[in-house]
Amino acid sequence: MINLAVIGAGYWGSKIVESLKGHELVGKLQVVDIKEGMTINDIDADITAAIIATPLWDHLGTVLPLLERGFDCYVEKPMAETANDCEKIKQAITTQTVMVGHIFLYHPALDWIKENIERIGTIKHMDHQRLNWGIYQTKTTPLLSITTHDISIAQEILGSVKVAHVGHTKVTDTVQTDNIQLILENKDGVTANLVTSWYWPERVRKITIVGDQGSIVWDDSSNKIDLYQGYLDGRRLSALALVETHTPDLTKSPLQLELEHFIECIDQKKTPKTDIDNAIAVAKILDVAGEQLNLDVPHHYTSL
Repeated sequence: MINLAVIGAGYWGSKIVESLKGHELVGKLQVVDIKEGMTINDIDADITAAIIATPLWDHLGTVLPLLERGFDCYVEKPMAETANDCEKIKQAITTQTVMVGHIFLYHPALDWIKENIERIGTIKHMDHQRLNWGIYQTKTTPLLSITTHDISIAQEILGSVKVAHVGHTKVTDTVQTDNIQLILENKDGVTANLVTSWYWPERVRKITIVGDQGSIVWDDSSNKIDLYQGYLDGRRLSALALVETHTPDLTKSPLQLELEHFIECIDQKKTPKTDIDNAIAVAKILDVAGEQLNLDVPHHYTSL
């Protein structure tokens, strides 16, 4: 049995606690409520693993002392504010299991897409839209808060990518931006256009993958994947046909599947799918995009 502490009992921390209840390998489950004045010093002596669901700017100051104490750690995305900070975490790892919460890499929809992507031929382009009238924040930006998801997905589909273009729109009167466009490109020149916003009148969570023989459209808001087939025949496009609609099985949520993977990795001493190197790869893209956008995001390192 694994005794766990969930550090942070806010919106996401409470969801993590509910998802862990009843897990056969979880013994003790302690909630460290930061808003109630608790710190990592209040973690019970018999706890050996921690799930960090505090604000982004607290991640580094929380995970490093826990690693020093030998804890296995799951850290919500992104792992830290910069790739350099992620490297500091990597250097602190000895034998512990350390995992970042790139939750969409555990989504059943992405598994199905990877199994069926050959049906649309060679990938030519991806388009990501993650828009919402969301929880507005002033200590971070949509780049770190939202775009992180789509960077991890694009890297999973396209492999290693670099930043080709960035753009942003500031709607509200703050130092932060509200809408971000990020274009990534892999070694073969295949692009992924990522558009994210927390100031948008509609909730849109859609990814389109365009191939030379068809397309896949994943609408996460309606839990539906459409697979189309159509191609360039000489100088004319063939008729585009919807050949299959798939409904991903969400009997277990992506969060539950992700947390189960973390516990399994601890129990079986396995390397997590979203390990520290995965965290660093995403953080490097975030760093480059943030520099090009010239976003003035202050660092708020604290120690819990």
